[in-house]
Amino acid sequence: MTDVHLRQATVGDAATCARIMFDAFECLASRHAFPVEPGTPESTDFQMKSMLGTPGIFGLVAEQDDGIVGSALQDERGTIVGVGPVSVDPAVPDAGAGRALMEGLLRRSHKRRVAGVRLVQTAYNYRSLSLYAKLGFAVREPLSVFAGSTPAASVAATTVRAATPDDVDACDGICRLVHGHDRHGELLYWIHAGTARVVERDNEIVGYATGFGYTGHAVGTTNDALIALLNSADAFMGLGFLVPSRNTALMTWCFEAGLTIVQQSTLMTLGLYNEPQGAWLPSIGY
Repeated sequence: MTDVHLRQATVGDAATCARIMFDAFECLASRHAFPVEPGTPESTDFQMKSMLGTPGIFGLVAEQDDGIVGSALQDERGTIVGVGPVSVDPAVPDAGAGRALMEGLLRRSHKRRVAGVRLVQTAYNYRSLSLYAKLGFAVREPLSVFAGSTPAASVAATTVRAATPDDVDACDGICRLVHGHDRHGELLYWIHAGTARVVERDNEIVGYATGFGYTGHAVGTTNDALIALLNSADAFMGLGFLVPSRNTALMTWCFEAGLTIVQQSTLMTLGLYNEPQGAWLPSIGY
């Protein structure tokens, strides 16, 4: 195996990492006749620059012969670390770069003594599923990626509005109720970015969403809270939004709303995991 050298990624690596990421996802999707998850090279470039420039997101690059051949990022802003994206240049002969990147991230999380690590894996990518399983990740939830537009109808007795910093404590409380931990740092980031929303019933917050699509997650006390949030979405960013496939009622609503499944994904975890006690939508991180 050719030696693979790992180092911390910098914003200056973003363009190269974005090009590799798009090429890797396009190659895989085309082989299986699925839509390309990043969408366009431009969107991938924007995503990589944004992530590497965000405090709390850590990245590694893998180098061979003084050139970058892959990268892996993880969100360290909460109790649980969310891994992704992970990509390796499809034009480079396999030398174990993907495994080396994952092992590097896991070593870092072990040293930081994080409670748990999670990721969302594309279901048709059997190679990544095998790698993550070998590294100790457990399959927790099948996910369905839905695309389309919702009817923009209101849900009785609920109000959806933009989230503010004053809502964080209530939102964190709902997340802890559903998952056993909060996503405080991530939530604050999206509130300041202007994409987060809350849903209220009887003047009490019963759910929130950091955004709608691959980068956003949502939690609610009931499915109706999530449905109210989804109905308020102007559009879904990326390939669509992820729904836990075991939530039969929410899946049924999605179909009745005219949404369609475009892909299947898998939530995998290492370390702390509590079976969710409520309604939730994961982001592409977890």
